[in-house]
Amino acid sequence: MDASNGRLSDPASLRRAKWRATGLLLAAAVLFVVMRLLTDGDGWSGYVEAAAEAAMIGGLADWFAVTALFKHPLGIPIPHTAIIPRRKDAIGASLGEFVQDNFFEPDDLARWVADRAPAEALGRWLAAEGDAGLVSGPALGRLLESMVDGGHHRSMVDAAVQRADRFLVDNYEVLRDRIVEEAPIYTPKVLDHHIFTRLHRGVRGVLADMADDPNHELRLRIDAGLRSYAQRLQTNQRLATRVEAVLARAGESLQGDSTLQNRVDRWLVSAVGLLARHAQAEVANVIGSTVARWDADDTSSRIERRVGRDLQFIRINGTLIGALAGLAIHGIKQVL
Repeated sequence: MDASNGRLSDPASLRRAKWRATGLLLAAAVLFVVMRLLTDGDGWSGYVEAAAEAAMIGGLADWFAVTALFKHPLGIPIPHTAIIPRRKDAIGASLGEFVQDNFFEPDDLARWVADRAPAEALGRWLAAEGDAGLVSGPALGRLLESMVDGGHHRSMVDAAVQRADRFLVDNYEVLRDRIVEEAPIYTPKVLDHHIFTRLHRGVRGVLADMADDPNHELRLRIDAGLRSYAQRLQTNQRLATRVEAVLARAGESLQGDSTLQNRVDRWLVSAVGLLARHAQAEVANVIGSTVARWDADDTSSRIERRVGRDLQFIRINGTLIGALAGLAIHGIKQVL
């Protein structure tokens, strides 16, 4: 496999690339020694000697630079070498921040989802039959159970809590008027308003507590309810069949109702943006902590196997460019 297509190069391919670069460097060194011992450096031999000398210098410089990325050259602990093993954790943290800032930007993700009309595609998938369609109820149960066990649903709970609080704030007057309207006619309006304000404040307080406390009682109840439902989907065939039928009907509705598609599209775009905001820091932490757990030498080996062949071409290019530079410098010297 080749590094150029994003996959790991096999060790034999990487070794061959290293030998080609090293062989060219050795050829330049041998040519320099031969020209130095057997010629007087005049005429054409001077050009050859200068090219070989500069090629050797360029090749050695690039060998040092490439080797210093992965280990200490010749095992000597020269400062600012073995960069990847020594700076592995910092590289992992930087990679996490790069992915967070460039691939989990909420507005960009929301636009990407919006451009793909997800509701229509979701409708086709839900309504499809056979292997192309919806997975079975037990499979959905296993997926849900895995999400709960891994805590992957927490960002969705966070988003739901935030949206619920936003709804209470944005619709304060509408909710107040409805509650007051439904109150008994014999209670004073002032008392109705007071009760509603206390109720509104209390619900928002509960939501704030849920947002701040990952082990809040209501969160734990949600976890338990989702886990119980996931297990029932896996063991209760009637429930699984009913859920599959409901989702299939929802898919058919999505396919044939453009108004519903637009509504679902807007909801999905909003949900993706909201989830991305909650997931940004978590993504960076996952990448950084994963790289931090890797062995330093193993990390260096992984990266070298992925980009090592290209780096050997840098060594080859350095040797050849050095030779051309040597020819040019020697020619200028002769003119001057």
